[in-house]
Amino acid sequence: MAGEPSDRLRKKMLAHRRGIIGERETAHILDRLFFDSKDHVLIHDLRIPDGIGSFAQFDHIILSRLSRKASVVEVKNYSGRMSRNKHDEWVVWYEGRRRPVQIPNPVAQARRQRDVLRAWLKAHDHDKAFSEVGTFVVIPADGQIDRTKITEALPVYKIDNFHRAWVAFAGVSPVGKLFSSGVPSGTLVAIGAQLAASHVSDEQTMAQRLGIEPRSYAQRNDGAAEQVDEPADEEQLAAEAAEDALDPDCPLPVREEEGEDEVVVTSAEAEEADAPTPTLPEQADEEAVPVAQRKASPAVVISPGIAERELPDGRIAFLAARDNEAAKARLSAACEGRARWQPLFQNWICNDDAAALEIRMIVAREPNSVEGEM
Repeated sequence: MAGEPSDRLRKKMLAHRRGIIGERETAHILDRLFFDSKDHVLIHDLRIPDGIGSFAQFDHIILSRLSRKASVVEVKNYSGRMSRNKHDEWVVWYEGRRRPVQIPNPVAQARRQRDVLRAWLKAHDHDKAFSEVGTFVVIPADGQIDRTKITEALPVYKIDNFHRAWVAFAGVSPVGKLFSSGVPSGTLVAIGAQLAASHVSDEQTMAQRLGIEPRSYAQRNDGAAEQVDEPADEEQLAAEAAEDALDPDCPLPVREEEGEDEVVVTSAEAEEADAPTPTLPEQADEEAVPVAQRKASPAVVISPGIAERELPDGRIAFLAARDNEAAKARLSAACEGRARWQPLFQNWICNDDAAALEIRMIVAREPNSVEGEM
């Protein structure tokens, strides 16, 4: 079926989606444990230079002032049974599969991140404030850990057991709090703010992260059609199945089939596309003409700081300027209950013409906001 992602691409999108879900669930639990505490600073999704020309991506960092310890929490959203062999090669076994799936060593990854955080603390003269950095690899509560191979000496935990392990590393007893000479509260907040300010956004598009290479058809000199690369458009990708697949709030109807070397993910549409097609009589003197894929329309400003565009499937995407908080607030109020928030692309998706008209009328009532960059 034209426009449908391939099995390999769908598999990548599912893995990305599961990763987002896992990080959100862990972030929710960590927020409940540390967010309002004056003794801790909690930072999510931090990306800082690693000192060798690349970047280190941290899922979560906890700075604890009383124990003077920092914690790196790496989330792995594996639903199978995690194991390793004597060569320290890591795998995940999934039910119904004859072979395990090879995965990078998550403990080694967390320790590399620990080294980057240590270097950052030292470079900013905070290594005395936080003299020790610990690592934790966290998997979902329904995941499994092969404790015959992944022993207690390795910092791998189910999310349900994470807090107990963290307390053993960075916790301070009630009596210890009375005599602790920890980092002053103001210093803790300042270091946390400085670390968060070191974040460098990833400039890669979602297409580049997933390895998507959109194709279009161009005409060769001999009149035949050939495929050429064209730049990826994130809104186009969103409409061409990546949007729903990458949105953790929107379930994707898929099932996994057992394969010899990999899991093949299929959907009802993909099965329909793979079904045999009846043979049609040949039509003479007619050339097959590739059908150009429809693209999202250009953005049209409907109110200062707010624009809309039509997606290839007919839905309307409303978006506010990135640097216009007033426009964001007005659009959010107008779209609440009428459209669905798409966090990946920071826009609102509306599939009802009447609701879209209401949104346009509401945002047009306050036209005096300052425009910003879309």
